[in-house]
Amino acid sequence: MAAEPSLAFSFLAGLLSFLSPCMLPVIPAFIAHMAGTNLEDNFNRKKVFVTALLFVTGFSVVFGVMGVLLNSFLESASTQILHYLSIFAGSLIIFFGAHLTGIISIPSFDTEHKLGLEDKLGSGYISSIILGAAFAVGWTPCVGPILGSVFALASASPGSAFFLLVAYSVGLGTPFLLIGAFPNKFREYIMQRMDAVKKVRIIFGYVMILMGVLIATQNLSLLANFSILNEVLL
Repeated sequence: MAAEPSLAFSFLAGLLSFLSPCMLPVIPAFIAHMAGTNLEDNFNRKKVFVTALLFVTGFSVVFGVMGVLLNSFLESASTQILHYLSIFAGSLIIFFGAHLTGIISIPSFDTEHKLGLEDKLGSGYISSIILGAAFAVGWTPCVGPILGSVFALASASPGSAFFLLVAYSVGLGTPFLLIGAFPNKFREYIMQRMDAVKKVRIIFGYVMILMGVLIATQNLSLLANFSILNEVLL
């Protein structure tokens, strides 16, 4: 199983993906569209929550399958291949982390790009699952840097790929469920704290750079050892 720090990293990556600047403003309206309602008027809270739950289920299943496939594909890879893969994965995470910190800028990562399926499929429970699955494979490249770092981490630790992507799904799905339960209040709460969200993204960017360095040098186990040491001391 993945080391605890890696799972925590993937979970936080999921949370930060949701808080991407080009995603957050459109999510409440997107959830409302899928539920076939308007959040400005009276709406069926249960239907909105179930819609959000099915949407989360859709992308969670896809991420889980990706984890299994990644594990199966790399399970028999030689030690040398995994060594070079770790260097590539670590370098990729450093690159994405540099974008989050602002060291480099990639405008396309901060631009909303929808698949357009939400208009074609309309609202309903079945369409919510389909849209969730579609979201996992490219609803917006805004999650690209952070999701890419999780995939890179999973490719460097293929035996843990499923658990890492499930942890990411839980992190990404939690805010969706909160919006489904409290559509207006949760959005207002987050929007009022966007300055803090930006700072958290920058901090996480530096965490990604650190993770990238550890992965590229195959020293990720140092984090696990540090975690165990803290438990012993406490």
